[in-house]
Amino acid sequence: MLRKLVGIAVFFLLIMTSVPMSMGCVGRVLFVGALSSSADRLMSELLVTLINERTGTNVQIRFFDDRDQLYNAMKLTDEADRVDIIVEDTSHAMSHLKRQRLADVKQEYLDAKELYEKKLDIIWLKPLGFRENQTDAEPTVIAPLLRRDVLTNFPILPKILNKLAGTIDDETFNDLESRVSGGEKPKNVAKDFLFTKKLI
Repeated sequence: MLRKLVGIAVFFLLIMTSVPMSMGCVGRVLFVGALSSSADRLMSELLVTLINERTGTNVQIRFFDDRDQLYNAMKLTDEADRVDIIVEDTSHAMSHLKRQRLADVKQEYLDAKELYEKKLDIIWLKPLGFRENQTDAEPTVIAPLLRRDVLTNFPILPKILNKLAGTIDDETFNDLESRVSGGEKPKNVAKDFLFTKKLI
């Protein structure tokens, strides 16, 4: 009897461990919002490729002319128009919140994270690593953002996207962006980077 019970337990354990991590994601569509700059195209492809490769989820990019349109799409839930994920920096975040920037970028990140969750129902994930968009720009923290309700249907997203945390320093980002600006396809650049980092 004991042997039979152990056998049943092992059987269910094998079933549970063989269930792919993407369970709950396949069959649904995620939308990444971005502007049309080379930097935004690169970052959006990094997210799309990472999510798709690790979960099998159908992820699509929607491009916008400006941040107002991007944030408006983050408020929508209809599949025809919505955006679920964006990459944002604390400089633009504080401007969106109509707040003064802070000298301490780590504290600025924490403030933006708290205010976005409280006021906008948007969750900041861990910073990607690089601090500037251009060489003459003020330091800023860049991170993926998710609508809170997305976590209900995609609970593993933070775990997946946080694998990018701290992987992209300024030098690496500038190199990747220059490749995109030079004519390489953002998807290819993103895939090369993720493969090199053993993230896919």
